[in-house]
Amino acid sequence: MRSFNAFLDRAVGRDLACGLLFSGIALVGFINVSGNTMLMNTLGRGPDPGPALLPLTVLSFMLLGGSLLLLKGLAGWALHSRRTAEQTPPQNNVPFGRHTHAVALFVSLLALPSVVTSLGFLPATWLFAIPWLIWLEYRRCHRLRRALLLGIMTAALLSLALYLIFITLLGVAL
Repeated sequence: MRSFNAFLDRAVGRDLACGLLFSGIALVGFINVSGNTMLMNTLGRGPDPGPALLPLTVLSFMLLGGSLLLLKGLAGWALHSRRTAEQTPPQNNVPFGRHTHAVALFVSLLALPSVVTSLGFLPATWLFAIPWLIWLEYRRCHRLRRALLLGIMTAALLSLALYLIFITLLGVAL
């Protein structure tokens, strides 16, 4: 049991969990898309590949990525179990605020749709992305000025790309 707890504390556990999650979502998506006969009948008819191409492509990439993460996690698990056979596992001291940022991200995602309806898509996504990208960059480099500059620029590019792809090109209704 102690070796399993040490296993869960490592990146190996995250790789396995993420691989299972992405692979599971992709498999459920494949089942849903392939079960829709109207959608599948449009695939490969004439010069237009049909609306089934995009979900199948995205789900294929998700399944590929999930499978690679699963393989990476299994390889890491084998290496980790070999290394810790002689060593004692570290104590499991989880700080209280370990998941505070994840909870804050979830709450801000819940608030995002109401902000989009009041401000519009482009400013709302930009204002949503700025603090998160600044925080991620600051965690990586620990330089506030660089984090501010890269966070604001990346948020602007990301928001603009989302707007151009989903609103302008695909015509997604808000």
